[in-house]
Amino acid sequence: MGRNNICVIYDSDENYAKRLMSVINDDNDIPYNAQVFTKEHELDKYLQEKEADMLMICEGAYGYNAYRTGNKTVVLCEEEREADEINSREEKGLVGICKYQPSYQLLQSVMRYEKKDRVQKRGSLKVTGVYGFNNTARMMLSLAVARLMSEHGNTLFINFETFYGFKGILKGEENENLSDALYAFRQNHNQFHKNIVNAISHYERLDYIPDASCAEDIDDIKPEEMGTFIQAIGRELGYSNIVIDIGDGIRMPWNMMDCCDEIYMCETGNYIENMRLKNFEKYLLEQGMDNIAATFKKIHVNEDENINNDDIWGRLPFCSFYEELCRTAGIEEM
Repeated sequence: MGRNNICVIYDSDENYAKRLMSVINDDNDIPYNAQVFTKEHELDKYLQEKEADMLMICEGAYGYNAYRTGNKTVVLCEEEREADEINSREEKGLVGICKYQPSYQLLQSVMRYEKKDRVQKRGSLKVTGVYGFNNTARMMLSLAVARLMSEHGNTLFINFETFYGFKGILKGEENENLSDALYAFRQNHNQFHKNIVNAISHYERLDYIPDASCAEDIDDIKPEEMGTFIQAIGRELGYSNIVIDIGDGIRMPWNMMDCCDEIYMCETGNYIENMRLKNFEKYLLEQGMDNIAATFKKIHVNEDENINNDDIWGRLPFCSFYEELCRTAGIEEM
């Protein structure tokens, strides 16, 4: 990812500003080269001569002179309510962020700016996540979503369940797997897509990456890097759809959900599972991640007695929940 874009940082707390600059410049996935101004007259001189690609500025300095803006402006607020007030304006290219939070969370919020640009670059790529607290029902739903999408566009299916059992479900030829793909990603974030061709298997119209051979391989990738991994594959390899089963290998699933255009939530009618789902949604709202909760599409999954055999893939269109899935997705059955 290039570093041609300039991120200008100004904060009255010089130590904070310099730490933030270091975090940005040390992260290979952030397409900005950050520089710090510690004096207001130097900042103003720069902004009069140039326009920052991104300006990250403390609230007091931003409010004092309204012309202190960039193509994208991040106002570093002292309190969450002040950030909420700025965001309530819904001004294009402006966002308020509470500065007192872990750096990776702050930068995640900043990088949501890039989502529109990424969508434009990757064309019509759609990323669909599947999540739920019943592993078997969730796996069935994710396979059904993958099958449905594969009938309407070039689709890749990736699962992050630690023990999935692809070989008993899909009959494709498997050479490498998710462990190999994640290893290539760790070695080179920018070029890894060139080295994972052998990790992609094929079954009927679906492309998929087989299970990780070692559960720890999933855990070795930082949660905030998962979005980069998914989007780079779609962008560089030309898929129309990527379906991801957000399985139990993901420690902080909301980091992966943030890269999804929509998320199917698996419901089974089980009281305890429903309570867990409600608590999960409550957590997202309390943490300011209501944008993620807003993408949820809930599907009630019944495990038909005759589906759990070696022809799961062939029986999926005849499941009782498949018709509901088609309606929810806005896709007519083939």
